[in-house]
Amino acid sequence: MPASAFIPLVLLWIGIGDSAKVSIIFIGVFFQIIVMAADAVRNVPQDYVETMYTMGAKQSEVITLVILRGVAPDILNVLRVNMGWAWTYLVVAEMVAANRGLGFAIMQAQRFMDTPRIFVGVFIIGVLGVIFDLIFRILYFLLFRWKTL
Repeated sequence: MPASAFIPLVLLWIGIGDSAKVSIIFIGVFFQIIVMAADAVRNVPQDYVETMYTMGAKQSEVITLVILRGVAPDILNVLRVNMGWAWTYLVVAEMVAANRGLGFAIMQAQRFMDTPRIFVGVFIIGVLGVIFDLIFRILYFLLFRWKTL
């Protein structure tokens, strides 16, 4: 289900404000992150896990030394991708269930047919999205120099 389908329920149960925005973003990205993280864990080579057990490692050591370290680059990439979805859901939530924010400003400009202000809002959203993506890419490079994105 798309997160936007839950907007009427969020408005009904939570109302208009920051908690509604957070709820819509949570509904939109949480389950995607869980599914993508589980997929990343499944992609850890089984040979690494079996080698650790052969060498006498405990389950907690296998989890921390193999699985968590093995999926860390993929998890950061999952968060980077879902940040884009979070921005999308934030703007949608602000257009429908907010009394301030970029989405709200765009909707206000649309009501008054202020096209330049709409373009400025869309441009700011795009620039912020690119900046966040760049931050994640730099973080990825700094933390995982041994792996390419």
